[in-house]
Amino acid sequence: MQPLVIDLSNKAIVIAGGGKIAARKAKVLLEQGANITFIAPAFSNEVLKLAQQNHFQCIEREIELADFEDAFLCILATNNRAINNHFGEILTQQKLVCVVDELTDGNTIFPATVTRGHLQVAVTSNGSSPKLTRALKQQLSKQFDESWTEYTAFLAEYRQLVKKLPISKIEKNDYLQEVLADEFRVNNKQQRESLEALHIAAVRSTEGKI
Repeated sequence: MQPLVIDLSNKAIVIAGGGKIAARKAKVLLEQGANITFIAPAFSNEVLKLAQQNHFQCIEREIELADFEDAFLCILATNNRAINNHFGEILTQQKLVCVVDELTDGNTIFPATVTRGHLQVAVTSNGSSPKLTRALKQQLSKQFDESWTEYTAFLAEYRQLVKKLPISKIEKNDYLQEVLADEFRVNNKQQRESLEALHIAAVRSTEGKI
């Protein structure tokens, strides 16, 4: 499989299932601003609460192939292995499909992710060992602590300022390489001073063009 980062904001996502796993997948997608529809003969209180709080639709019946026609992503999370397999085989020909009880039946896997501001680190064992995936996520969570949230925000702002400077590409790369030193990540004062210096340089370069 090829890892990809996909923007799911406002995308139509259909989750076949109304239990614990369906709710778990929906919580992950909540952060992406996805438009979710649950379809199942019955729904857990957790799913109903999620749907009510986030204005998601719940359709109380068995799933049909037509339910997925406009879906950008299909998640098969019913408690019936045969149903998940059947719809997985059909839908993977033209849709992004996650089959939660047998990942190889689909073409999409939800990796374990660690998010710190602009930084997102994902890891998966491609279904071979969920325990390994969870263990690696715990390690990554410790390695990339909360200091990375503010640091990546700094890097984003710094990069935009560097791009505006009337200097060579080599000089810009030197600027961007400099702030990758670990001292910048843990030194907020140094981050602020670097941004202030760039702001001044940007203003002076603009004044020089007038």
